[in-house]
Amino acid sequence: MTPSHNGALLVLLAAGSTAWAQSESALRFFGTGTSQQDRVRIPVDDNAPGPDASTPCDVGAASFTIDFWLRGSATDNTSANAGGDRACDCFNWIEGNILVDRDIYGASDRDWGIAVAGGFIRFGVGRGDAPGWNEHTIEGSTPVLTGAWTHVACVRDFDAGQLRVYVNGVLDFAGPANRHRADLSYPNSGDPAPVTPWGPFIVLAAEKHDADPANYPSFSGFLDEFRVWDRALAPAEIESVRALVLAPGAAQASGLVGMYRLEEGAGTTAADSSASGSPVGTVIAGVPGNAQWVLRAIDAGNTAPVSSPSSCPGDLNGDGTINTADLAALLGVFGGAAGPGEPADFNADGAINTADLAVFLGRFGAPC
Repeated sequence: MTPSHNGALLVLLAAGSTAWAQSESALRFFGTGTSQQDRVRIPVDDNAPGPDASTPCDVGAASFTIDFWLRGSATDNTSANAGGDRACDCFNWIEGNILVDRDIYGASDRDWGIAVAGGFIRFGVGRGDAPGWNEHTIEGSTPVLTGAWTHVACVRDFDAGQLRVYVNGVLDFAGPANRHRADLSYPNSGDPAPVTPWGPFIVLAAEKHDADPANYPSFSGFLDEFRVWDRALAPAEIESVRALVLAPGAAQASGLVGMYRLEEGAGTTAADSSASGSPVGTVIAGVPGNAQWVLRAIDAGNTAPVSSPSSCPGDLNGDGTINTADLAALLGVFGGAAGPGEPADFNADGAINTADLAVFLGRFGAPC
C-alpha cells in the first residue's frame, strides 16, 4: 500500500464510518411469550363491522409469501418434529415453537401460521369459513436451528392449492397440490365471537392468544427482516431477494405489502418500510425476558446478512460514486466476517480484509 493510501485511511478512521443499507439491528426473543409478553403485534384489521378496514398486510384471500431470517438453537426450542417432509389435513403447525401467528380464536377459521418443530419449519392454514376445505399443515426437513442466520420463506400458492417451504433459497418441502384454496384473510365484517382481542394481528415469536404455552410454546432466538407479500414468489425470486434490502420502488419489490426490517434498535415500535403503507407494529420490549433489541455494532452476528443491491461494485453507500464515503463504509466493517451478499466482500471469501481493500482501491474514483 502506498503512503498516500495510508494517509487517507488514517484520516477516515479518525472521522468515523458511514454504513450502507444493511441490517443494523434485530430482535432477540426469549420464549417467554405468555401474558402478552415477548412478541411483536402487527394489525391487519379493526375487527369491526362496516366498511372494510383491513390493512395491506392482511394477506390470505389468495396467494401470499412470508419470508424472514431467524437464528436460534434446538436447546432453546424443544418442541418435537414429526419426522420431516410431511403433510397432513390438520392444524398442528401450532404445536411447534411459534414464529408467526395469524390465527383467529373465535368463530372464524381463516387462520395461518408458521412454527419451528424439532428444528424443522411447519407452515399451516385453517379451513376457512366456506365449506369444502380442511385444515392443512406441512413440515420440512431442513434444520434451521443451527446457531447461524437462516432464511425462511413460506409460500401459499392459491392457484396450485399448495403450501411450500424454502430454506436459504432452496425448496425444503412442497405439500400436495389442490389441497387448499380457502379465503384466509381476516373477515371484513370482523369475528363475531372473539375469545381474545388479538385475532386481527400478525404476531411474531409467540402464540398470540396465550392459549396453552406448554403445547404451543413461543420461539426463543433472533428474528430479522420480516416481510409479507401478496403473491406466491417463484423459487428464483426467493433466491434473488432473500439477502437483499429492497427499496420500496424496486422491481424486485412487486407485491411486497409489509417490510418490517426491525431497524429501530430501541423502543416499542416496528415500522413498515414497504411502499404499501402497512401499519406500525408494537414491540413488547424493555423488560428482562421480553423482546430485546440487538445491534450489529455490538456484534456482527446479531443481525441477518442482508445488504442493498448495487449496480456499481464499490459504491457501498449507493450515491452513484466510489469515493471517501465508500472507503469509510468499508473501514467500518474491515477485519470482520462477511455473510452472503455483503457488498464489501469483493472477492466473496467470507472475510473483509486487505484483499478486499486492494480491490476497492483499484476502483476508487471510478465513475458508476
